[in-house]
Amino acid sequence: MPTAGSTMRTTLRTAVAALVLLLGATLAGCTGAAHVAAAPAQLKSGVHVISMPGDRTVTVHVPKHLDGPAPLVLVLHEFGGVAATAMGYGFDPLVDSAGFVAVYPDGIEGSWNAGGCCGTAAESGKDDVAFLTSVVHKVEARTPIDPKRVYVAGFSNGAMMSYRLACETKLFAAIAPISGDVETGCDHPTAASVMHIHGLADTEVTFDASSDEPWRTADACRPPTVTQAARVHRSTAECADDRSVEVVTVDGLAHAIPTAADGFDAAAQIWAFFAAHPRP
Repeated sequence: MPTAGSTMRTTLRTAVAALVLLLGATLAGCTGAAHVAAAPAQLKSGVHVISMPGDRTVTVHVPKHLDGPAPLVLVLHEFGGVAATAMGYGFDPLVDSAGFVAVYPDGIEGSWNAGGCCGTAAESGKDDVAFLTSVVHKVEARTPIDPKRVYVAGFSNGAMMSYRLACETKLFAAIAPISGDVETGCDHPTAASVMHIHGLADTEVTFDASSDEPWRTADACRPPTVTQAARVHRSTAECADDRSVEVVTVDGLAHAIPTAADGFDAAAQIWAFFAAHPRP
């Protein structure tokens, strides 16, 4: 016959076991809830402003219809600009019709650290390569993106920054700098297609044909073919793995983004170039 002491010990063991099970279930539930809460919400169609570390923001325009993982186009504003400035470069009206995700980050006090230029970002040594890499990854976590179709375009200081990203990362299948040059060391860039657009009357950032040489080498390009239509000159070098390096210069164009009135609709032409040059 069990004694009073043994009965009490059995009861205590049963109670402790029940308490352990209850505590484990509670902790598991909390962990599950925390995991669900940490999962980023997927971005729906439309325009969204996302907060980034360091009190920086990025504006993301998601198209109305996504047919599988979408291309991503990072658009970098000029010196003194903001995301809204870059939204006026002509890419935003193409988002829904072309089906790509447009991403417009804000620089530091209107500037990007492209190496030798510009403003507060360069003077303070901001790591904008790391920042913009994190921007791409944050957007990828919140909407389906095709990693073989990630591109960057920029104007002026934004163009310089697009060159630096292509020099120092492997993220981008193609870049399209407008009125910019390489402002950092770039001896061994990752192979990528390039469309460089520049006005020949630009006195703020003078056209420098050598900016594109690193990719002609990296892409194993053949000698370029040169054509001209009215004010627009094109030098197109076909390269390995269906890449290309194309330089477009416009007579009489100063430090500006060319439009259809100049004989070259930059945003439409850049998107067509991007669409034709995914990563192999």
